[in-house]
Amino acid sequence: MSRLPTVGQLIHQLQTLDPDRPALLAINPDWPFAHFIGRIVEGEGEGDNGPTVYIAEDGQHGYLPHPVCDTLGWHEESWAPGLHPAAEGDDPAPWYLDGQDAAYVVTELFHRPRWTAYDNDVEGVYTGPGGHLTVRCADNGWSFEARRTPGGEEVWHADFDTAVPPTAIKAFATVLLGPEPTV
Repeated sequence: MSRLPTVGQLIHQLQTLDPDRPALLAINPDWPFAHFIGRIVEGEGEGDNGPTVYIAEDGQHGYLPHPVCDTLGWHEESWAPGLHPAAEGDDPAPWYLDGQDAAYVVTELFHRPRWTAYDNDVEGVYTGPGGHLTVRCADNGWSFEARRTPGGEEVWHADFDTAVPPTAIKAFATVLLGPEPTV
């Protein structure tokens, strides 16, 4: 198949698969990840391509399993130095030492209904419903601020510098955003 398959070729490949299976994009920028499939749109192509169908990526799902990497020919020697997928049983190091520095591991938690997000190249600021929780992601790390009333006195504050792995910050945020604990 050419590097630029047609819609018909894509349909032909997909129709042989179980239609109830989830579909993800496999992307190998520096290390292999699975991504959610977003909108599919038709637009103008570049050069000789003419009108083209585009399948948008809609957020990271997680690491691509080693067997899938192998099938695609994406072998460990092609990954960025020191970075590797943490497939279950294949990674001898604990998950919190994986050395990830991708902010989206955490920020995907804050792209949800009723949250406001302000992202630029320097800082991301995410504010929870009602303005009670503000989360900041900057070059120097993460900051979580909780207030009883929007703009009111700070009740508690937590900072994480860049040495803290994003997966650990994501675990903290997941517990923080989860259901209220019962005691």
